[in-house]
Amino acid sequence: MCACGVDEAGSPLGSVTPRSFGAVGPMVEPRRDHTATRLSDGTVMLAGGIHVVSAGVEEPLTSAEVFDPVSGRFRQTGSLPEGRSGHVAALLNNGRVLIAGGGRQTLVLYDPDSGSFVGSNAASRIQRPSSATALRDGRVLLLGDLTLMAEVYDPEEDEIVKNLFVGTRRIQQTATLLNSGDVFIAGGARGLAERFDPQTDLFSAPGGASLQVVRFGHTATLLDDGRVFLTGGSAEFAAGVFSPVSSTEIFDPNLPSFRDTGSMQTPRFGHSATRLRDGKVLIVGGAAADAEIYDPHTRVFQFVGGDAGRIRSGATATLLNDGRVLVAGGVDEEFLYLERALVYNPE
Repeated sequence: MCACGVDEAGSPLGSVTPRSFGAVGPMVEPRRDHTATRLSDGTVMLAGGIHVVSAGVEEPLTSAEVFDPVSGRFRQTGSLPEGRSGHVAALLNNGRVLIAGGGRQTLVLYDPDSGSFVGSNAASRIQRPSSATALRDGRVLLLGDLTLMAEVYDPEEDEIVKNLFVGTRRIQQTATLLNSGDVFIAGGARGLAERFDPQTDLFSAPGGASLQVVRFGHTATLLDDGRVFLTGGSAEFAAGVFSPVSSTEIFDPNLPSFRDTGSMQTPRFGHSATRLRDGKVLIVGGAAADAEIYDPHTRVFQFVGGDAGRIRSGATATLLNDGRVLVAGGVDEEFLYLERALVYNPE
């Protein structure tokens, strides 16, 4: 059952019960494979994605919407110049949001002050961006699928200022900003990880450390102690056959090394993993099963029940300023678009 608080106007505010989900919304437009970015004021901007036009017909969206955690409501904001899905986004130091990929290779910027999208002067040569990582110096590292090319975008110049090359081609890899300021790149159907140094703009192998499981479509979450927690994804079993896995592992950048850290309650692919304020990790979607919580101190996974809408794919998960988590968009087990978002209440 869903325990939901409702204000006088009838807008659901999410769960009032600790360790549970509650519905919020509805969304302005149900969508999947979009981006969700927490803005400087604590609201969350959802951009693009795919929606259903008619039975069996889907198309990329130009629309965007903003979620207000205080009211639990979504409101429409500006529109992208063209429909985009499978794109990436990064919050810039100036409060704008960079959108890359999912359409023509020109980058797009969202201005929260005007609530509109504006074109960038920069054009990316990466056909399928897999990640956009905001660096400490304000620049953004762009990585792509199945390419050796990498790019660095500078918002002050509004240009791609570096065209770089990674050590190996990957697909659906993860890129995690470490406490050192370096970017840790893992998976993508490759066993060896890489590390990007923003001071030198060079990629290198972190001591030759190899993943315990060669995976892609996984998650990578920075833990409180600076290690990186990798979960699920797909791994090769035999003769090019890939299948979702439940295995997890942790990368320690100080050693550097990977070590197995147990298995989730169920195999997951295309899920989300969000570090909570208490250091635990909330894992949602990617399987027809409940969400679960991982405790890095005890190395124990536990299912989290609640609203049935927690079982979804193609959704986003965003940590809110008050410690709750917004899970928005996606489709259910029958591939029906979900109109209601969820908010997880950890306390």
